[in-house]
Amino acid sequence: MKFKFKYIDNISWKRDDFIESGYYDNIEIGLYFHLICERYFSRLPIGKLDKNQNLSKWVDSLKETFLLYDENTYLTEYEIKMKSHIIKLQAKYDLIVIKPGGKIEIYDWKTENRKLSLQEMENRIQTLVYLYVISENAEKLFGINTKFEDISMTFWQPQYAGNILNIKYSEHKHSEGEKYLKKLIDTINSYDFNCNFNKEVYRSKCKFCEFNYICNMRKNSYF
Repeated sequence: MKFKFKYIDNISWKRDDFIESGYYDNIEIGLYFHLICERYFSRLPIGKLDKNQNLSKWVDSLKETFLLYDENTYLTEYEIKMKSHIIKLQAKYDLIVIKPGGKIEIYDWKTENRKLSLQEMENRIQTLVYLYVISENAEKLFGINTKFEDISMTFWQPQYAGNILNIKYSEHKHSEGEKYLKKLIDTINSYDFNCNFNKEVYRSKCKFCEFNYICNMRKNSYF
């Protein structure tokens, strides 16, 4: 039901218990860092950092890790929408870098405190969708005939500046990803959320879900 509320019904729900206060603070800092990245790669002034020491360190790491080169094209906060048969996808990229020779690099900034692993990010649906969408649309949007092997996606956490998670693409990944997406989309389209959903199966996850109050019509006590 969380998927339905968030992505089909387009409902945004913020929990008001103090447990979540730190979570939303981190989101705010993350959004600000994304704005800083957008300005940096657009070669615009970053602006004041309001004496936030962590943010200052993140910006220093950003500049040291990702140098700007005149021969590259930098596309920040770039959105691509596509539709092909039953596949209808939308992807908004933190950064796309187009290099000489038709190489395309996708960058995604992650600001959660937990250190991410390469295996985890390779298996995320975001990775599959972002790589698939850009490979399907590169020639139409950028005028370049890019090979699958010339596309990659990099995840970077400023808290762990040296932990650069780079994922290579391939024709095999593209083919398998397309099969998976078609199956997933078909499942979503055919699923009856009103009849098929048994919330008792997911009861243990309710206390971590922002839509708990909608499903259960009451506020849980977590203590």
